[in-house]
Amino acid sequence: MTGNYYAKSKLPDGSWPTVREHLDAVAKLAKQYGEVFGRGEEARIAGIFHDFGKYSDAFSEVLQGTRTGVDHAMCGAVFLLTYTRGKKRSYWPIIEAINGHHSGLIAFDELEHIFQENFRGESLSPNGGKTAAIAGEEAYAKACRCFKEDFPQFSFLKLQRFNASNNQNSEIHNMETMLYTRMLFSCLVDADYSISASDKDPQYLQETERIPFEAGVWLEKLLAYQGGLAGQSFAEPSLNRIRNELFEQCGKMGEHEEGLFTLTAPTGTGKTLALLHFALRHCLRTGKRRIIVVLPFLTLAEQNTAVYAKIIPDIFIDHSQSNLGDDAREFASRWSVPFIITTSVNFFESLFADRPADCRKLHHIADSVVIFDEAQSLPPEVTETTLEAVNELCRSYHCTMVFSSATQPDFDAIPNVDWKPTEIMPDNPRLFAALKRTRVEWRLQTPVPFTKIAGEMSGLPSVCVIVNLRKHARKLFRQLKELCSEEELFFLTTDLCMAHRRIVVAEITRRQKAGLPCRVVATQCIEAGVDLDFDVMYRALAPLDSIIQAAGRCNRNGRLADGGCVVVFEPEEEGCLYPGSSGSRLGNWYENAAVLVKRLCTKHPLDIDSPAHMKEYYQELFASQADKKALRRALELRDFAETEKEYELISNKGMKVIVPIPREVSKEEHKRYQEIAEDVRMYGITPSLMQEAAQLTVTAPWYQQEKLEYYMEQLPYAGKRQLESEQSGYYILRRQYEQYYTKDMGLQLPDEIAGIGIW
Repeated sequence: MTGNYYAKSKLPDGSWPTVREHLDAVAKLAKQYGEVFGRGEEARIAGIFHDFGKYSDAFSEVLQGTRTGVDHAMCGAVFLLTYTRGKKRSYWPIIEAINGHHSGLIAFDELEHIFQENFRGESLSPNGGKTAAIAGEEAYAKACRCFKEDFPQFSFLKLQRFNASNNQNSEIHNMETMLYTRMLFSCLVDADYSISASDKDPQYLQETERIPFEAGVWLEKLLAYQGGLAGQSFAEPSLNRIRNELFEQCGKMGEHEEGLFTLTAPTGTGKTLALLHFALRHCLRTGKRRIIVVLPFLTLAEQNTAVYAKIIPDIFIDHSQSNLGDDAREFASRWSVPFIITTSVNFFESLFADRPADCRKLHHIADSVVIFDEAQSLPPEVTETTLEAVNELCRSYHCTMVFSSATQPDFDAIPNVDWKPTEIMPDNPRLFAALKRTRVEWRLQTPVPFTKIAGEMSGLPSVCVIVNLRKHARKLFRQLKELCSEEELFFLTTDLCMAHRRIVVAEITRRQKAGLPCRVVATQCIEAGVDLDFDVMYRALAPLDSIIQAAGRCNRNGRLADGGCVVVFEPEEEGCLYPGSSGSRLGNWYENAAVLVKRLCTKHPLDIDSPAHMKEYYQELFASQADKKALRRALELRDFAETEKEYELISNKGMKVIVPIPREVSKEEHKRYQEIAEDVRMYGITPSLMQEAAQLTVTAPWYQQEKLEYYMEQLPYAGKRQLESEQSGYYILRRQYEQYYTKDMGLQLPDEIAGIGIW
């Protein structure tokens, strides 16, 4: 007998889980997870060897409290590399997953030499500079004897070879193999964390999984709900007919086999419910395990949740701004629920992450229906890599992906991208022609001053203007304040926190239903997910998809017999006219797309309701499209940490400021701010306070450092108030400057520097 080795310290009930018990339980659960995408054996091996390093005196000393800085995670990977000599390529992803299950993923090429040295006696670990729990051939032989005593029947079964796609691009090949590693990593990490939690709470897995997935029951509720909508709609009969047609067509296409789909249909045609019809029918047809709805904007998440909640009784919302309790955080980390609404940042950035907590949920994406709404929102610097990852989810992980948009990008025009989706509504040009609800006036011959726009808007009872920059919105709003009464004028930009914008939108909606005048100045933050309807829309020159999204807020329900009027103009303003700091690729891309719209208008009349014109636009825009070099380089080197760093959907430029909603805007939100402000000033900020303050947080533009410190104080993390290096990146207005968050325009600091104005 070699004696017992223990996996962790004694539990509160006095039990003491052994390494054998822990490895056996993790291996079984990881295998169960891996079987969903045909990799159960690989996941089992990862589970059975992940804590091999705990067969050591060094780890026993850690449990006794006499030693620290010991890395047990690498040892199972080292043993697996040594044991599988000659067939190691099949084991590379397993080795990477085992080594990284506490500290994060490192590529095999970087690990191999270190592991060989460790087997010869070197004790330095690649994971944070710790000391390896096992070092040297003799120590590994001793650990192997312990393992064999615990698992006398263990055997290696034949592994399936990982077959990458036929794409010859080395970066795409590496993206595929890295995703495979992350999927095995996810199975291992989730199994490891879940078994450890179950040791303390035997009901843990039951409590953090919501089953069953009642697709049939939900489909019946959806059909009943859809049937009742016709009698409640105030839209034109022709629009209702098209909405019903789209709904039925989506259900019909849900009977197809799994794969990649697009849905291209005009705004206001009921895509939200139609996509749910597709997803539920498809789940019943193919046995898919869950539905994941991916949305680019938080406003869309809130709006879609309100719609889906009428059908689905238990929706889990997972995005960075959601106020999650302790139980919900477990669902967020695991995604072991049947219906999820999340953001594109949360979904796609997880696919390229390298840390255990971020990757834990990935295996639950396998065998799911994933609906990505507003597909045109993908940032240009990561589009190629994102699309190939989507292809890989469909090819290797049994996902069905749907890209939905009224402005469907022609991704096939991007060089090196293999994009061959099935269109759910193949005759969509007919829908666009039938639902032409606006006429466009292109004022692009000469720049138009804001004074002229303000003068015209002051004489219109139902009008909105969308500009590209927050500084433009402020200037135009102040000009309108001199021409209009206060109760008729509204400001909607990200200078207002989310709770404030929601209150403003509710008041606009109330006035519109009552037939009262509404004049709105906004930025792109209302182009998707905000269900407003104006007679006239002004739009500063922008990419074509933004112009079309803005037009979707004009005569939305077809009320006007002659159609709504959309005026596209080029502002007469000095300096930058488009989002993005000077020289940034975002700024260049946005400006290039806007200039392309202007150039196309000189060639022929541009019809925003024409899919052919949209295709022409995207083909020219994408002709030289490529992902940013730093991301491509990270993929070429198969560098997990650098890939996570370079794959960004939203570049976090600016600082997060918790703002004081005035009492006259909302007594409830004002009180909430006061309570949060008292806590963060006294104790510092915590993750739970970040979530609680999410609705009261503004991402402010960059300022000179001295000005930032003058008006605001940065909040330290709780318990680390004296450590300058532990600043959180969250700010709060100093008490004497709280008046600079106003009831009508949100955060307005004196003499501020022009913001980036991305939204």
